[in-house]
Amino acid sequence: MPDAGANDMLSIVVSTIAFFATTYYFKRYLEELGIPKGLTRGTLIFTMAMLVSYVVAVLVSHFVP
Repeated sequence: MPDAGANDMLSIVVSTIAFFATTYYFKRYLEELGIPKGLTRGTLIFTMAMLVSYVVAVLVSHFVP
């Protein structure tokens, strides 16, 4: 039986990487669209990055033995 703690740690590490990668690419995408920096844009970027990292964490916890 695999160690549940190792699976949790892997989920945290992978979701953190996904969070920062999503933040980077989503910022670049919004800059290309010409959307000005501000509170709404920052909140949108944070929300999208949080959503992607959550989904990645769930996928890792379900599919990695």
